[in-house]
Amino acid sequence: MVFLTLLAGIVLIPLAREYGDLRRSFGLSRMAAFATTSLVVPAFAVGLTMALPLQSRPALQWVATVVGTLAAYSLATRAIAASASAAGTAPSRSTRG
Repeated sequence: MVFLTLLAGIVLIPLAREYGDLRRSFGLSRMAAFATTSLVVPAFAVGLTMALPLQSRPALQWVATVVGTLAAYSLATRAIAASASAAGTAPSRSTRG
């Protein structure tokens, strides 16, 4: 139980910070920031799929899963953040909420 609590903290604390950063730095609404932060789930699926050929070496498979997840999540969130920054000057922008 302690291990799961520690693992949840290691995953959830950075995600909460990311959520706050998206709200503060890019002015995303609560829903948009939550949706962007939730991209960690499909990013994990991408990382897991990329690591499937390494099933015979579990430690290496998990390292590849984590690296693949971080890469996919980082690419996705940076693209959304860049789009939100570019939209900042649009007159119809209404993302606060």
